[in-house]
Amino acid sequence: MWSVVQRRRTVRSARTQIHAKLGHVRSSWTRLLLPTDARLVPLSLLAGAVVSVALGVGVAHAVPDPTDTLPLSEVKPGMKGYGLTVFSGTTPDRFEIEVISTLHNFRPNQDLILIKTPNHPRLDVARTVAGMSGSPIYLNNKMIGAYAYGWTFGAEAIAGVTPIKSMLEELARPLPKTVAPRGSGPLPAMESSVPRGPGHSARRFSGAPDSYSLPEHAKQLAVRSAPALAAPEGTSLARVSTPILLGGMGSVAVKMAGDMLSPLGLDPVQAGGGKSKPDPSAPTRFVDGGAIGVELVRGDISAMGLGTVTRVSGDKLVAFGHPMLNGGVESLPTAIGRVHWILASQNRSFKIGEAVRPLGALVNDRQAAIVVDQGVKAPVFPMHLGIEGVEGAPKPTWDVEVAHDQFMAPMFAAMALGSAVETTTSERRDMTWRATSRLKIAKYGTVSLIDFGSGNGNPAGAEDFARGRLVRALGMLLNNPWEDVTIERVDTNMRVTFDKEISLLRGAKVLEPEIEVGSPVHIRLELQPQGGTTRGKIEQRTIEVVVPRELAGKDVEIELAPGYEVERPLPTPDSVAELVAMLPNQTFDAESIVATFRLKENGASYKGKLASRLPPGALDTLRPASDSDGPETFASQSQTAIPLKRLVIGRDTVHVQVRQVLK
Repeated sequence: MWSVVQRRRTVRSARTQIHAKLGHVRSSWTRLLLPTDARLVPLSLLAGAVVSVALGVGVAHAVPDPTDTLPLSEVKPGMKGYGLTVFSGTTPDRFEIEVISTLHNFRPNQDLILIKTPNHPRLDVARTVAGMSGSPIYLNNKMIGAYAYGWTFGAEAIAGVTPIKSMLEELARPLPKTVAPRGSGPLPAMESSVPRGPGHSARRFSGAPDSYSLPEHAKQLAVRSAPALAAPEGTSLARVSTPILLGGMGSVAVKMAGDMLSPLGLDPVQAGGGKSKPDPSAPTRFVDGGAIGVELVRGDISAMGLGTVTRVSGDKLVAFGHPMLNGGVESLPTAIGRVHWILASQNRSFKIGEAVRPLGALVNDRQAAIVVDQGVKAPVFPMHLGIEGVEGAPKPTWDVEVAHDQFMAPMFAAMALGSAVETTTSERRDMTWRATSRLKIAKYGTVSLIDFGSGNGNPAGAEDFARGRLVRALGMLLNNPWEDVTIERVDTNMRVTFDKEISLLRGAKVLEPEIEVGSPVHIRLELQPQGGTTRGKIEQRTIEVVVPRELAGKDVEIELAPGYEVERPLPTPDSVAELVAMLPNQTFDAESIVATFRLKENGASYKGKLASRLPPGALDTLRPASDSDGPETFASQSQTAIPLKRLVIGRDTVHVQVRQVLK
């Protein structure tokens, strides 16, 4: 299938503007309320007493051992106990464990307890299970930690347990107000005079905002994640991966999810999704050993990371026993999960489940645990897609909510749109589509962006949208270096025709090889339709272009290219306002052809202003003598767009001699 691949801008800042700084955080936890007695935990019920953590002002101190936890020093080989996890439904069930040994300094400042899970009919078959991450483990009815690590291709049901003390230390970390989840307001007992910065940077795109590319963003994150995911030298021990359960996604989107998420330590699995509304029979609060999901997109298309709650402490909890994305302070929606089955695999078994009630937000993602606040609502933005032109389509409208994340939002926006279109337009015949998206940005209004494509035999898919204008715009906005941007909603209308409404530019010819200055040059285009009743028949179209007067006396080269491939000369944005203004004007009309003349002058972009043509010596005047932040220069061009009312592929170059008029 043919699709549009936008070229990199010719006018671009070489500087990577990363201004987000967290500053000094003036909050910490001050006290830990402990129960007066330890409670025994009956089979199939919750385990452990509740621990409350309050955040105050100051520096975090060492976390004391609660009375219902067992210090690591008292954990000995051969001790027997149990764990809690959900094998089916929403209620945790018990499984037996036996301690093998303790690995000291398994991770920086973190030990690991090795256990086996004998004599369990499901675990004997499944062995290490993705989705059990966080399952609380008990000895002498006291919690010792969370099931979190395993061996790939292991022949035994052996797991590694993250000590609960390490997890409680993550729970006790103060969360700075400057990066509190957007839309939730400040968290309790958190005060800071530090101005709010432009989001957190763990998954920020590294590059100028107007150079954003989703595939390049994915590569950058894969490189950053590789060291954290590597197993200790000489072992194949790795954290129990987090299954990302995909629902409603087409085959192209599922492949894209695997390509982009697997290098981050996530395992995308096509396993169905949850309901659009909460299940009235679902629990209303998280419990120790219960299933927890991190929702990246939900609705008609869904993607959820599934794991297990380790310990609930008031409104907060710790889970997983390892990081999900290792991004530090976060703001991702969470939900109570329901487990359908544990699917056994020779490589890594995993739980299949779904979200049954949205609740809380992942607010911290660290080495030993994820931290979730049940009282916080993470920001999401709605996306609506309407498809026209597909007669009898059973589902022409699609609605989803996407997590407001710097990487996940552009990626899942592409997957959601691509999956919907792939499903609705699955006929294997010629097709042309035009998608108009209205992107509403808080404080900055709404911009309209057009994506399109044409091909034979393949419907549009997630990869087409991943390279498109809408996804690039989302990436630019969410990764901008100046301020937090809130996407309020995205509405996309797609018009589909089952014909290949595209023509191939087979050639171009100047009708007058020599013209007088000031006279237009006439160029005959040879266009070959790729579809319709005139398919394959060469059509001729004559266009008229005026040659700039300063090219008199020269042999002029004229470049001809489709409008969607020709980027307008625009100044490098220096603010969100300038970025928003730039978004709909990056290229010319898609259904046009652009004639470009190269001029002898230079142009310059500086502080949001653009001078396309400068007289000699002007750059020396503009360039500051004591500041390296000077204007960015480029070769001047004269560009003329000629509407064709059709999509064209192909490029060509012609020459014309311009005579000098003698006085």
